[in-house]
Amino acid sequence: MPKIIVTEEQWIQKGIERFEQGGIDQLVVEKMAVALGCSKSSFYWYFNNRSSYIRQIVETWKEQTTQQIIAASIIHAAADERIRELLTQMFGKTKRGDFLFYLRKLSLKDGSYHSLLNEVEQMRMEFMKQLLIQKGMQPEKAFQRSWMLYHYYLGWYERHKQETLSDEAIQRHIHMIWTEWISN
Repeated sequence: MPKIIVTEEQWIQKGIERFEQGGIDQLVVEKMAVALGCSKSSFYWYFNNRSSYIRQIVETWKEQTTQQIIAASIIHAAADERIRELLTQMFGKTKRGDFLFYLRKLSLKDGSYHSLLNEVEQMRMEFMKQLLIQKGMQPEKAFQRSWMLYHYYLGWYERHKQETLSDEAIQRHIHMIWTEWISN
């Protein structure tokens, strides 16, 4: 059976999927090549080594999960709409795997990933803080709420990551967050 041509993006997406299922231990080139239906040598066409591949996976994940979500909320003019869109993006998706968990684990071994993880988390909290300030919240309170909300989200996701939640359940949850942390 002839091998198919696999793109760099396909390798990266496969890497993201596998990383979120088990971290760097799941990034076995031979197994990914089989899953993609291509030869192992195509991996080395795009990536110098496994380390550069892992770096590209993490950078792509950062783009997909942080910058694109922020960009999606920017299309709304009013701060309230932007906040609601961001909350919907945060709490509306489960079953994304444990990418953040495995990135934290990797960051304990490699300081460059620790810096990147810190950058992502600070970017997320700062974005929410700025939205809360636009809504009229005082900067210190906005900082505290964005910090609490992000850390709440981390625990919430861990608790619900294997569930499929209805739109109604998500909207009830967002309403509770809005009532308790955003509107007062």
